[in-house]
Amino acid sequence: MTLQSNIPLREYKKRQKRERLLDASLQLFREKGYEQTKVSDITRAAGVAKGTFFNYFPTKERVLLALGEQMLGRLGRLDAADIFQQKTTRGKVKAVFHALAAGLNSDQELVKAMVYRGLRLPDLVDNSRAQLDFRAMLVLLIEQGKRKGEIIETTDASFVADALYTLYFQQIVLWCSRDFQTSLPEQLDRTVDLIFDGISLTTPQTD
Repeated sequence: MTLQSNIPLREYKKRQKRERLLDASLQLFREKGYEQTKVSDITRAAGVAKGTFFNYFPTKERVLLALGEQMLGRLGRLDAADIFQQKTTRGKVKAVFHALAAGLNSDQELVKAMVYRGLRLPDLVDNSRAQLDFRAMLVLLIEQGKRKGEIIETTDASFVADALYTLYFQQIVLWCSRDFQTSLPEQLDRTVDLIFDGISLTTPQTD
């Protein structure tokens, strides 16, 4: 039996169960803190047997990593209108970064736990699931900028996208290490400016 989406029913139920575990984990990590939350708390909140948890996540740290992929490297919260209303490619990339980082201020301690306990930069940079949408969007924007005459024609869009992708996560690590005393949006803007100052044909405009 299959659903309208052509996903087999068994696979659909597995995905649902995994999402319930992630949702329960996120809520409990926010309420109790990562260290104070036990696997049994998660399974109880998700309504599944404790053994089921380990069918999806070998450790509690892997749940943290999965949540990190969702919160720090996915475009699910992205509103295309926010990007394409920007006049310049530089402004569009800044809008992507801001959308990805939206909400992190309200989850500072959880983000810190992700970065220092379960989320290592190479895990995200090399993880194709987290990388696919983010990097592809950056490549698309850079190629559009080249066609519009904003970016040097010989610019390697893939190389620049990789650099921006890596620097995005590095700025989050720095933000955590400074105990959130700096503005993450401002840090991200400076990072984008650093890259675009080297590849732009045009003078920066007000975005």
